[in-house]
Order: sequence, then structure tokens, then C-alpha cells
Amino acid sequence: MATATKWNTVPGHCIAGSSRKIASRVSCRRFLRGWLGVLCALLLAGNLAHAATIHGGDILVVDAQAGKLFLVDPKTGARTVISDFLDPSQGPVDRSFLAGVAIGRGKLFVTAATTGIYAVDPRTGNRTLVSDFTTGAFRGDVFGSAVDASGRLMTNWAQPQFGGAPRSIVRIDTLAATRVVISDLTNPAQGDVFNCCVAYFTDLALDKTGMIVASVTWFVPVGPNRDAGDVYRIDPVTGQRSLLSDFANPAQGATDSVPSTGIAIETSGQILADSHGSEIAPGPKNLLLRIDPSTGNRAVLSDVDNAAQGPLGSRLSGIALEARTGRIIVGAGNPASRAADPTLLFRIDPQTGQRTLLSNSGDAHQGPPFAWISEIAVVPEKSNDSGFVAAPSTNPFASPFGPVK
Repeated sequence: MATATKWNTVPGHCIAGSSRKIASRVSCRRFLRGWLGVLCALLLAGNLAHAATIHGGDILVVDAQAGKLFLVDPKTGARTVISDFLDPSQGPVDRSFLAGVAIGRGKLFVTAATTGIYAVDPRTGNRTLVSDFTTGAFRGDVFGSAVDASGRLMTNWAQPQFGGAPRSIVRIDTLAATRVVISDLTNPAQGDVFNCCVAYFTDLALDKTGMIVASVTWFVPVGPNRDAGDVYRIDPVTGQRSLLSDFANPAQGATDSVPSTGIAIETSGQILADSHGSEIAPGPKNLLLRIDPSTGNRAVLSDVDNAAQGPLGSRLSGIALEARTGRIIVGAGNPASRAADPTLLFRIDPQTGQRTLLSNSGDAHQGPPFAWISEIAVVPEKSNDSGFVAAPSTNPFASPFGPVK
């Protein structure tokens, strides 16, 4: 109470004494300036502390339809909007399809399909367009993203002539403002080509050696809507593609499914991939697959159409790994409709494939709803509130937030 009384009465005394001697007025002004300076510092510190809401282990989700970057509490599933791409106070307004989220070098990177890639300040949610794909030689749509140890971005690029199908992987140096095509599905010198078909990179990730692991979906020119899928390993320097897992090959595991958005690498090096039923599948095939990095063999880790493994889902979208437990975060749609957009966030046990519903858009108590979960990332455990801190890697192509030994 003594402090409060002093705070209230002393400024009042100074203001009331404005008709006194000049020396007294100068003293009062200095006092007021001093207190205002302290007050501003306190308010600034309070604002920074309040804004620094992202912590290691938090889950980040980009919503393609709502145009928002969400933070999801890993304990409660509560949802908070970090950056609203329709809010001009946080940066450029962007109404395009949000199609990627990655973490690196103290920044969040969000891919906006028809615009480019934004850097988002993790403390404020303010965003800046760091790679513009609306003009120049690299004009076209972009989907997905990953960050290497040097802070360079990788994304799937769709040149305008391919009608929105991302056929190339591009590496972006945001500091030098340079972009380089790493691998192009129309270039036979780099491996398998798909000039006969509509083919596109579905998603990409970096393994612990720095190699790119990318899923591809393509439509063969035989019969209506007959689609197929593969997973390739790609050299980040030469762009050479080697086929790892052929989804049409029953000797390698589950068939009648194709990759959907979502690919990630476990600490063991095993590859996780979302998949859905192909157009010729006899029934739903919403499967979380585990792929052996040596043989390409596919095993069903979690059958999202099987109630014995937990709540049902459809249209899997996005994968991220929780570092401490290895648990898997996956987005999915309401199984009541095969066309339902993904609005459910599951946590999946890496040993049993058992699912629990972490965040349900139908539960208003958990916060603003998802409209369409596109991509997911988990904030590294080594991160802090002033930026995402990670030990530097000696491999310039390795992900700074990849598998932890």
C-alpha cells in the first residue's frame, strides 16, 4: 500500500505545484520522465513475456482454408492462433492456400501456395514474405517446406505450365535471395520421369544424412482416374532420384493406397507417410505407413479405418514427431464423410499405432476450430521463447531439427 500511495500522490503533488518555482517544476518534470521511463520498460517487458507463448514441444498447425497458423497445447489440445494471414496488423494479408510449416534459425516458415514463403516471428506472429513466387523465373505455386542446417528452405514448386502440379524441388537461400532447382521430375538425367503422366511431389522431408525423402503421386494414362504412388530418396546436391518404395509393388507391402500430404523421419531413420486409398481401391485406405529406409518395405502402423486402434479418421494430412516420446501427430477428417476436410488432430503411439484424439475442432472449449489441417510441425525441445535454439550440425544439408540420437 505504501508503494501505491507514493505512486498516486507524488505525481499529483508535482502537477499541483506547477505554479511554484522553476527549480521545483524542473524537478517534477524529471521525476515524471523517470517514472514514465520505468513504466514503459515494465510494459514492454510485460508485452514481450506475454507474446512469447511458443515453447519446446508445442505443436504448430497451418490451416489451409482458414489461413491461420495455430499453436496446439500438447497436453490439453487447446488451440491458439499465432498468425492470422487475414489480419493486416501481423503482416501482408494472404488469402491463398497455406500449404507448409517448418522451423529453423529462430523463425517459423509458412508456405502460402500461390504466393511464396513467409517468415513468422515466433514471439509476435508478425510475418514477412521472404521468398516471392508470384513473379520472375520461379513464378508458380509452392507446397510444403523443410529447413536444412544452414537455414535454407526447400519446397515443392509447380511451374505454371504444369497446372499447379509441383514437379520440382527448389532450395531457397533467403539471405542471399537465391533459388535453385534441386530435382525436376521432367529431367531424365536425374532419374525416373513422368512425362507421360500427371505427376507431382506430395511432400518432402530431410533424413539425418541430409538426403531428401519425397513422396510422389502420379496418374497413369490407362483407365479413368487410375493413380499410383512412390517414395523417392533424392540427393540434395545432384538431385538424383532413386526409387525407394513403389506403392504398386505388393512385395513391398500395402497396396491400393497412394501418398497424401505428410511425410516424416523417425529417430531410427524409419520413414512415416500418410496415405489414402487410390481411385481403384475397393474401400477406404486411410493408413499411416512406416517405410523401411533400406528396403522400401511398407508396414501399416495405424489403420485409421480400424476402430480397434482408436478413433476413426479420413483424409490424413500432415505428420510431425514429438522428440521425447517419438509419438506421432497426424491430422485427419471426420470419418462420417470421406470428403470431409481434416479437422481432427490425433496422437499415435509409435509402437502400437493406437490413436487418441488430441484436438477436436468440434470442441469449442479447446479454442478456435480448424477448417482444414494442411501441415504440422512440433517445436524442438531445445527451443526457447526468444528463438528456436538448436546445436549446429556439421552436415550442411542435415535438418537442424531432425532425428535426435
